[in-house]
Amino acid sequence: MTNSVKVTVICLCHNQAPYVQEAIQSVVDQTYRPIELIIVDDASHDGSVEKICQILPQLPTNIELKVLFWRAHVGNCKAFNKALQMATGKYVIDLAADDLLLPERIAQQVKIFENAPEEVGVVFSDAWIGDAQARPLYTFYRRNAQGKLIEQVPSGDVYCQILERYCICAPTMMMRRSVLAALGGYDETLVYEDYDFWVRSARKWKYIFLDQITTIKRKVPRSHGDKIYQWGFSPYRYSTLQVCRKAILLNRTPQENEALARMISYQMRLCLRHFDFDNLEAFYRLLSSTRSVKITDWLIALPALVKKVFKKNNRCKPKAQI
Repeated sequence: MTNSVKVTVICLCHNQAPYVQEAIQSVVDQTYRPIELIIVDDASHDGSVEKICQILPQLPTNIELKVLFWRAHVGNCKAFNKALQMATGKYVIDLAADDLLLPERIAQQVKIFENAPEEVGVVFSDAWIGDAQARPLYTFYRRNAQGKLIEQVPSGDVYCQILERYCICAPTMMMRRSVLAALGGYDETLVYEDYDFWVRSARKWKYIFLDQITTIKRKVPRSHGDKIYQWGFSPYRYSTLQVCRKAILLNRTPQENEALARMISYQMRLCLRHFDFDNLEAFYRLLSSTRSVKITDWLIALPALVKKVFKKNNRCKPKAQI
């Protein structure tokens, strides 16, 4: 399918050598043209660069190709932003190098966008969650045996729902490049981008849900998503804390504050289960900015509060004289 509207696919790779060629091939196999493919390798050391270089000569000439190799690891947000500066498509897809686009995805999402008002900033859909071989295991959103959706997926003004929970299937998003430009791209001070982008974009732009399965998201060892469950202090949970602090400034209604409070309460429980007491205390302090603190909140935060008092008392003890 040849159209006048160009779509940019930014394929980000960091140590994903077993999968990166399949990810690139899934862009080539799209029924839609024109496509601009920007491949960014973020200082991989597992042979990913060699895999990328092997497939480049095989790419068709009707795909506009740009490649960027970072010598030092800069992180997903900065790598994406650098590619975004090179992008010329009207719409943008952020493709992880271990995920796959199904062949009709771009055509389906462009059709939705081109018939939508300018206030729509994101079109997203459902995805297969697959194993390391990309064999489908289950869908991101719940469906019955006949494949019919059996849960309510937010669409339209999704800001309040996004504050409360991770309800968008991130790998399926197609974004207006103008929205990304208006937001200044991803926040490079964070270690992951999804929740921050959802909050900042949904405050101003609407989302449309396409009831199709357009993507395969692999479950692979040591993925970014798993790092939110690491023990002790987590930079991922700290990034979420920073996004929640931003959201307080964006909120306009008590309902939005309550939705954010539920996200903060969830993060507090996550911190407690993984002995992340520094982030736990910070989330607890932040909770009081959204609503009155409940006794259950205080009980969850108690280990972190006790630890802080203990550390403070130790600092205040006079040093032994020799």
